[in-house]
Order: sequence, then C-alpha cells, then structure tokens
Amino acid sequence: MAKTKEIIAYRGNALEKASAASGDRAGWFLGGMLFLALGLLPVYIFSSGGPQLVDGPLLILMAAHFLRRSGAPPALRQNITPLLPFLIWAVLVNSVYFIIYPWDFGLPITTAQILYTFLIFLVFSSLLWDFLEADRMGVLYAGMLLSFLLIFTVKGHSEEGIRSELSFNNPNQLGYYALLLACLAALFFQVKKKFTEKKVLHLWGDGVVLFMAHVLMLLSLSRGALLGLFFVDVWLFPKLTRRLLVMFLPLLLLVVIVLAWQPEVLQERLAGRPGKSLDQEEITQEVHSRILRRLYIMEGIHYLVGRGGRSGALQGIGEVHNIFGDIFRSYGIIGLGLFGYWLGGFIWRSRQVPGALFIWAALLTYNMSHYGLRFRAFWVVLAFLNVMLILETRNREEQATEEPRPGQARAAPLPGAR
Repeated sequence: MAKTKEIIAYRGNALEKASAASGDRAGWFLGGMLFLALGLLPVYIFSSGGPQLVDGPLLILMAAHFLRRSGAPPALRQNITPLLPFLIWAVLVNSVYFIIYPWDFGLPITTAQILYTFLIFLVFSSLLWDFLEADRMGVLYAGMLLSFLLIFTVKGHSEEGIRSELSFNNPNQLGYYALLLACLAALFFQVKKKFTEKKVLHLWGDGVVLFMAHVLMLLSLSRGALLGLFFVDVWLFPKLTRRLLVMFLPLLLLVVIVLAWQPEVLQERLAGRPGKSLDQEEITQEVHSRILRRLYIMEGIHYLVGRGGRSGALQGIGEVHNIFGDIFRSYGIIGLGLFGYWLGGFIWRSRQVPGALFIWAALLTYNMSHYGLRFRAFWVVLAFLNVMLILETRNREEQATEEPRPGQARAAPLPGAR
C-alpha cells in the first residue's frame, strides 16, 4: 500500500514537472514571437496597407492565443466588446457595396484590415496582461531594441521616390511610430512605478525608448506627430526620476548638437517635402484638399450609411486624412456614432490611468490630419493602455479594501504581498 502511494506521488510530481516544463516552453515561444513582432512593427518592405514581415509573428501569436485562451481577466473585455457593433456595421456596409461593385477589391481589403487590427487589439490585450503578470517586461524592451536596429538598417518601400524615410514608406509613418513610442514610454514608466519590480535594466529601457522616440521625431519632421509628442512630454517630463533625466537629456542634447553641426541631415528630409508656410490661405487649402474635397461624393442615403471603405477609389479620391472624416465617409453617421461610442467610453474609463488623457490627446491630435487606425502599432499601444486600466482599477480597489475605518487599526499586510 505504501509503495502504491509512493508511485502515485511520484507520478503526480512528474506530471507537475511536465506541466511546468510545457508552460515554460510555451512562454519562451510566445516571448520569441512577441520579440519578433515588436521588432518588425516599423519595417515596411512592401507598400502601405498591404501585408508586411511583421504579420508572420503576429498571426502566430493570434493562433497561439486562440489555442491557449488563458490568463486574460474578463475585465479586459470592457474596452474591446463595445467596438464590436462598429466592426459588424463596417463589415455589413463593405459587403453590400462589394455586391453592388464586385470589381472594387478595395472593399474586402479594407474589411480585412479592420478585422485584423481588431484582432491585434484583442490578442495583445491578453498577451501583454500575461507578460506583465509574470513580470517579463524584458521581452518588451528587447523587442523595442530590435525595432530600433531595424529602423536604421532596413530601407522602406518607396511609393513617392524621395519620401521613403528609413524603414518607413513616408515621413509621417516615421513620426507616428515615434509618437507611439513616446506613449509606450509613458505607460512603461507607470507600470514599473506601481506594479512590477523596479530593475535597473528596465530604467535604462525607459530611457532608450523615450530617447529614440525624440530622435525619430526629429528625423521625421511630421507636424501632426510633433504636436502630439508635445502633449506626452508635458505630462511625462515632470514625472521622470532624476536618474532617467540625467541619462536622457544629455543624449537628446547630443543629437540636437549633431543636427545643428550637420544641418544637411534635416535638409535632406525637408527636400522630400513641399514647403509649408502655414498661413491662413494654405491651411484652408490643406483642409479642403485633404478632408472636404474627399467628402463631396456623399449624397442622400450616403450621409447615413457611408460609401464603404476605400470605395472612393472608383472616383479617384483617396482616403480622408482625418479618422472621423474617413469613418463618416466610409460608414456614415451610423458608423461614426458606433465608433464614437466605443472611443468615448474607452477615453472616459482611461482617465483612471495617470497620463492616459495626455496620451489620448496626442493620438487624436495626429489623427486629426492623418488616418492612423490601420497602423498596427497604434492598436498595440491601445492594448497596453487597456491592460494598464485594469491594473490601475484593481490597485485602487485593493487600496480601498485595505483602508481602515475611522478608529480601526490598519490590518497587517499579508506575507509576500507587494
């Protein structure tokens, strides 16, 4: 009998060890795919709007997520589920227009883009939750470091000749990525401040991400992204620790000195862009050509249901350079209302996260003059913000539970509690 118990105990321990080993292998695999995905995010080998190298590890991460489906709390869905009505409406509108215009393949392509970016938002919310819970921030920093190396070593696909910028197709994409890096730096700083162990390597990681965000912004000279970065810096810089400032500011000053010493670096970037005087007449012309002119195809029922994503290509009209204008043109007042319901709710709930409103101000500022919803890194940032919101809510609930009533002594902390 005793021998039988020993055999059972041995088998139980073996199963536990096998399960732990399997979990370690799965963790390493997911970490490797996350590393590649973050590293390849800024690499544009092919034209904008189409498949890129990053889609390989992204698709593997999505498949692994739906096979495992573990680790993510139900609270993550409160900022994901409200987006579903807009997605359903967009798919319905595009499908109807594709039946009417079966030769316009821009419609199914746009539908695929919408669903794909939604899956990135969904999967990365769950994936980043798992990695933060396991205190594996190192994978995120490693992926960012790989992306910085690839930005300066890979030449982007050029659609407009000289406007190809580093590993991006145009300067505005580079500026948008720099802005998203600054947003991630703000969120990274908040994560380590409250929820994870404060490691020296993580502190250096924050400095490198923030530093590269400003360097890439200087190289892009994207006006919308520069204005967005201002909002992030206004919130972030007063919150930085002295160590991070001592490391960051000299590096940034060195870059400014180099650019001043060799101004041709910036002149080459400006040469690929038309001159901008930013007077009232030019601003009016820009608004008309980039936004208003692209809405003239709207008439009658179109104001309610839209013209479908990218269907304007039939009339030789590109997308509206404004997220709200493009959603209105594509999916009408109904689509804009459904999107606004999700966005407004997300922003309202995000106010619990310190700095989140500044991040939203930065993202929306850029998207007032560009359409950045199909940018994969945008949804990765929103997924991180989604995770931060849950962590912040949980932290406040725990603090409220531990808060003693008047006249009552505070309970002793549990062993091992952070």
